Amino acid sequence: MNKTPEPPRRWTWPHYRCVQWSLPRILRMLGGFRVTGVENLPRVGGAVIASNHLSFLDPPVVGSAMPRRTYYFAKSELFVPVFGWIIRKCYAFPVERGGADTRALKHAIELLQAGELLTMFPEGTRSQDGQVHEFDLGAALAAARGGVPIVPCALTGTNDVLPVGARRFHRGKVAVSFGAPIDPLQSGPKPRKEELARVTNLVEEAVRGLKAEQAAWTAPATH
Repeated sequence: MNKTPEPPRRWTWPHYRCVQWSLPRILRMLGGFRVTGVENLPRVGGAVIASNHLSFLDPPVVGSAMPRRTYYFAKSELFVPVFGWIIRKCYAFPVERGGADTRALKHAIELLQAGELLTMFPEGTRSQDGQVHEFDLGAALAAARGGVPIVPCALTGTNDVLPVGARRFHRGKVAVSFGAPIDPLQSGPKPRKEELARVTNLVEEAVRGLKAEQAAWTAPATH
C-alpha cells in the first residue's frame, strides 16, 4: 500500500469537498457548529494547524472548518487495505507513534514548503477528560523546518458528538476556533530545542485561551 502523502495538485478530490460541505450541516442538525477565527488562516502558502485532540471526529471537523484543504498525520495502524486508501485520498499520511518518525517529518516539511496546510495534534492522543494536555515539540519542529507559521486551533464538543468507543453520532455542540499565527522562527532560522519548547508553550497557551472562550457557547442551556 502506498503510504506517501497524496501529491499536491491544483485540484482537490471531490469526496474531500463533499465532507467539507456535508459535515457542518450534519453537526448543525445535531446541536450546533460554530467556527471563529477563519481570518487567521493564510489564504495561500503553508502553515501548521496545531489543535487539541478529543475524538476521531477531529480531523474532518478541522478540515470542514476551513476553506482550504489540509493534510493530516494519522497513526500508521490505520493504513490497512481499503480504509488506508480512503484516508490517503482525504490527505492523511502515516506517522509512527512513540518515537521520532523522520520519514513522516520529511513528508510534512515537503508539503509545507509546497504551500500546503498541515493539521497536527501535538497532544499525541485523544484527551480522555476533555482538557488540553501537554503539547510535544512536533508541530513547532515541522513549522520551523518548513519555514511556516503555526495557527493555534481549539476544538470543543467533538468528544460529545463522537465519544471514545461510540459507533454513531450523539447530539452536542461543536466549536472550532483559530488563533493568531505564531512564528516558530522568532529566535532565528535554526531554533534550538529550548526555543521550540518556548514556541510550543505559546501555542498551547493560545489553544487553552481559545477553549476558554468557547465554553460559554458550548455549555448546556440552563432553565
